[in-house]
Amino acid sequence: MKERKGDSRARREMRRSLSGRILRSAALNVLAVVAVSCLIMVISMQSLANSILLDSLQPMVRQSSKTVEANIHMLADRMMTIAGDTRISGADGFQLSTEELVQIRNEVLTEAAEIYELYTIALYDLDGRLIQGIGNAPENLESSFFGLLKETDNLTTHTSTIFQDKLGITMGMPVKKDGQTSLYVVGVYKYDTLNDVISSINIGKNGMAYMVNQEGIITGHPDSSMVKNKKTLYQIDKGNVTVLSHVITGETGGTEFSEDGKQILVAFSPIRGTQWYLVIQVPKSDYNHLINAAIAAAVLCTMAVLAVSILLVRRLAKSI
Repeated sequence: MKERKGDSRARREMRRSLSGRILRSAALNVLAVVAVSCLIMVISMQSLANSILLDSLQPMVRQSSKTVEANIHMLADRMMTIAGDTRISGADGFQLSTEELVQIRNEVLTEAAEIYELYTIALYDLDGRLIQGIGNAPENLESSFFGLLKETDNLTTHTSTIFQDKLGITMGMPVKKDGQTSLYVVGVYKYDTLNDVISSINIGKNGMAYMVNQEGIITGHPDSSMVKNKKTLYQIDKGNVTVLSHVITGETGGTEFSEDGKQILVAFSPIRGTQWYLVIQVPKSDYNHLINAAIAAAVLCTMAVLAVSILLVRRLAKSI
């Protein structure tokens, strides 16, 4: 009788040992699969999130650049209207004395400055020297701008947005008489036109939009001191040469780079009709909480499934 009790106890211990081994083995296998799956899921979700964000930023920066283009075209149309005024060129069919022509031109320039909100507007001869102007117009046009104005013989926008320690958009247009360029009209619009557009582009909590020229110098920024101090893309992006090399090629695209240990997403697009490029920059951390929340939810669901799986394996082990 005692031997039978001993045999029964031994069999129970054997079953417990076998059940424990099965449970441990199954649990370890499931945990290994879950760990590998979670790792793959986290890496995949991070990569997918980056791809989606960059793909979303590129159409956004292109649309924003078109908004800037539209405002620039509006300013250009106004300058063309001024240049096409026959009172400026003296081609209205009336013979006027020099004094009368100067007076009429002054009236036209004064009216244009008031209507179109210009810092200054002036007429220049074919050598870039001041003929007549208002609002403290410079005596001579800046050489690179004047060279481009002569070369294109059409509407030209200055690459810089700084005018006499103020921010403004300088535009020049040839004035034609009998089909030939007789002089140039150059005006400086107030910077508000660009500032309103750039400041209205809000992406994420710390995202921003700004403009650079071909040299990478900031020409438009929510912080006007960045423009006045002629900060460069190298400086605000901590010397990231790769970003600048893509921006100034005139392509529309997006990239990611590291700055002080933070991942930054950047999209860029040229502003047609100018030598400027629009850049939208947003820290990846602005969207990390959404990505992390999605990953946490997925991991919790996986752990719940794991717990159910272990319970099922345990019941199976007991039945064995």
